[in-house]
Amino acid sequence: MDDVLADGHDAVFIRGLEFEANHGYTAPERKQTRRFRVDLELSVPLASAASSDSIRDTVDYRKVCEAAVRVGTESTFKLIEALAGNIAEAIRDLYPRTAVKIVVQKLAPPCRGAPVSSGVRLSYPPRIPQ
Repeated sequence: MDDVLADGHDAVFIRGLEFEANHGYTAPERKQTRRFRVDLELSVPLASAASSDSIRDTVDYRKVCEAAVRVGTESTFKLIEALAGNIAEAIRDLYPRTAVKIVVQKLAPPCRGAPVSSGVRLSYPPRIPQ
């Protein structure tokens, strides 16, 4: 998702959505709050929205942000893959015709070498074909 114009498909994207949560594989890790960063790309035809200027014809990124933060802060997961998958599923519940690409990073993970972040990237097709 480094280049939002790379594949030529219409998309709504959200970059750098952050929240604090207690996700982690070990119990001590889940006791400590850490910051997480989420990047999303939602593939959806946008020609109608471009001509209508109506939010009904697109993805409301405010609702997407609310869903991502809700899942990230109201649930606890051992694996970052499960966190990413649950966020993607919540978005697909809102917009079943939308393909979702998600990147979730744990900032300053508790690892030797002090990495800036660790994370995963997942892709989900639309539930209902576009």
